[in-house]
Order: sequence, then C-alpha cells, then structure tokens
Amino acid sequence: MQKKLSAALRAEQRATLEGLAAFAAHKTAFSATSPLLRRNIHRLEKGLCMPERRDIFGTAFIGETVALYARLATGQSAEQAELRWAHDVLTRYFAVTSGSDETIAAARKAFLDLPALGSTSAPFAPYTVDELATYASQAGAAQADYAAFLALCRGRRSQRWFEDRPVEMAQIEAATAAALQAPSACNRQPYRFYCATTRPMIDRIAALPLGTAGFGDQLPALIAVVGDLSMYAEPRDRHLIHIDAALAAMQLMLGFTAQGLGSVPINWPDIPENHQALREILGLAPHQVPVMLVGIGHPKADSMVAYSAKREVSEVLSVVD
Repeated sequence: MQKKLSAALRAEQRATLEGLAAFAAHKTAFSATSPLLRRNIHRLEKGLCMPERRDIFGTAFIGETVALYARLATGQSAEQAELRWAHDVLTRYFAVTSGSDETIAAARKAFLDLPALGSTSAPFAPYTVDELATYASQAGAAQADYAAFLALCRGRRSQRWFEDRPVEMAQIEAATAAALQAPSACNRQPYRFYCATTRPMIDRIAALPLGTAGFGDQLPALIAVVGDLSMYAEPRDRHLIHIDAALAAMQLMLGFTAQGLGSVPINWPDIPENHQALREILGLAPHQVPVMLVGIGHPKADSMVAYSAKREVSEVLSVVD
C-alpha cells in the first residue's frame, strides 16, 4: 500500500513540476489564450465588483496584465471572447481608477496606445444582478424556475445501456457550451474534453479505468475530462484541476440530460500507469492529468437505472454560527 501511495505522489509531483514549467513558458509564448491573463482579468473584475471600491487597486499586476493583453491583441489567433473580455474589463478598470498612481497611469497609456476594439451594446464586463437575466438571455439561456431545475437534476441518472446509434456532434457541442458556464478558480477553466466516437478509440480508453466491465464496450461516445496543470504558478493550486473539471463535468452531464441523452460518469482512479496510458493514447503533455470519463448515448427505453437513494438534506447541511 505504501509503495502504491509513493508512486502516485511521485507522479503527481512530476506532473505538477511540468505544469509549473509550462506556465512559466506560456507567459511569453502564447497565441490564442493565456491562463495568466484570464486570472488577472478576473482579479480586476472582483475589484470592480466591490461595493466600496477603491480608486487604486490592482497595482501589483496591472502592468503585467496590459502586457499580456497586448501580446494577445497583436497576435493572429486570439480567442475573440477572451480578447473582448480582457479589453472591456481593462476599459472599465481604467475608467474608474485614479490617474494619480504612476503604475496605473503607465499601464493606462500602454493600453490606450493599442488598437481599440470598439464598443458593444453589452460589454464583456461586470454587470448588476438586475441585468443577469438579460445577459443570460442574450447568450441563449432561458430562465428556469427551481422546480424545473430540480426535475432536470433528478432526471440526470447514471445510464449505462444505450442504443446502437451515434450521438450527434451538435449535441456534444451544446452540452460542452453548458459545461463552460461552470465556475472555475479565476476563470482559468483548466481542462479539456477529449471526445471519442469510434469503437476502437472508445474501447481503448474505456479499458483503462476500473468499473466499466459489462458496459464500457458498448458506449456510443466517451469523453475524457483532462486537467491542465500548466494553468498555475503555485504548487498549492495543483488540486484545482479536479475541482474545476468536476464542476464543468456536472454541467456537461446536465447538458446531455436536457437534450434527452443519457450519461454515466466513470471514476478515474489515481493510478500513474493509467495516467500515462491515456496520455499516450490521446497525445497529452506530461502536465495534463486525467480526471474522469463520461460515457454518452441515447438510452435504451427498456434499460434499468439504479434508484440510488440520496441522503436527506438534514444529513449533509450543517448550520454553523
């Protein structure tokens, strides 16, 4: 047992060190997206949302943030949503912060010297709670009441028996769009979804985790949720890939349920050999860590679903004063 634990901890250490090195390299070598820029812009947003906002804040990283934005803005392959978000938050930041601070003044000048993106009717910047419904509807979301939401949650059950027909890629993309709305630390979204839809690839991946006997060989589609440790500059954050990826995976599965599809979350034990095997299958970097798998398909109408009685609210909710 101690030998297995030591091997798992050594593997985690190697992946973490690889992630730290990749993070450092990404500071000056990125094109489409920057995890550090996303983190810094989110930190500025939190400052902008403070009820009693100060005239001077963010001085420790505003220069770095503008430099990262400049690199993204002057590149050729920037993710447009990230670029717009960074631009609009920086615009709001410089509009409300004091010009008396030299650090902010220098960053403001550097930002204003860059080509402007122009304005939009709905800026990608902090907004009030009263405006939340408007922003959600603009993104194509419908406002649901609690009863409908609870029914959706109850309708999401682990389903393992599926019809022998493919899942439309449009449905997978729609569920992924829902997953991307999940919260993550400093909005870094440190994960990727690798979707297998062919029998040989599904079988290779499904054979790796424990607990897929009897159903893993008939999944119409399978998603590997993979964490990315290159999003972090500190070893203390290494476990965030599991938290953030799990939050996204839950919304991914709810997205499938809302479209009439079935899904099954598949546990991924912390076995270094299995991590490496999936890295080789998918061509992953050493700092990419498998978190879990999700099987997907059109459930058979006559297949059985475990009742899985859930605990009472009183058993899990503790009020502390």
